[in-house]
Amino acid sequence: MDTRQAIEAVLDKAYAARRAHDAKAAAALFADDGHFAANGMPAAKDGAARAEALKGMFEAFEVVGFEQHCRIIDPPRAAVHWRGRFRAKNGKLGETDVLDLIEVRDGKIASLTSFFDTAYAVQLSA
Repeated sequence: MDTRQAIEAVLDKAYAARRAHDAKAAAALFADDGHFAANGMPAAKDGAARAEALKGMFEAFEVVGFEQHCRIIDPPRAAVHWRGRFRAKNGKLGETDVLDLIEVRDGKIASLTSFFDTAYAVQLSA
């Protein structure tokens, strides 16, 4: 089982990749059979689909501000509540809260499900 410290390290790398707008680095943090899902999107369950989903999300919304409110870790799972300031492809800026539910296995992300306001995302990208 991954320790709290190992999970913290994976989370630190994942959020650093998101803030750096580096979808390739984020995708590399997943286990080969890792699962990525965001509300409003089909789940990505293999490497190619996961990389494409992350790339699409990172291209659609650049993180220009990041504030973590809460990180709860109960190995092997974690919940992270954060608030992001985002720039959409069209240049519009917006802010919203995000809740990520994560499971880590052998130092890799086995599952990440991200929850955010999809109606606001559509409005921001319009």
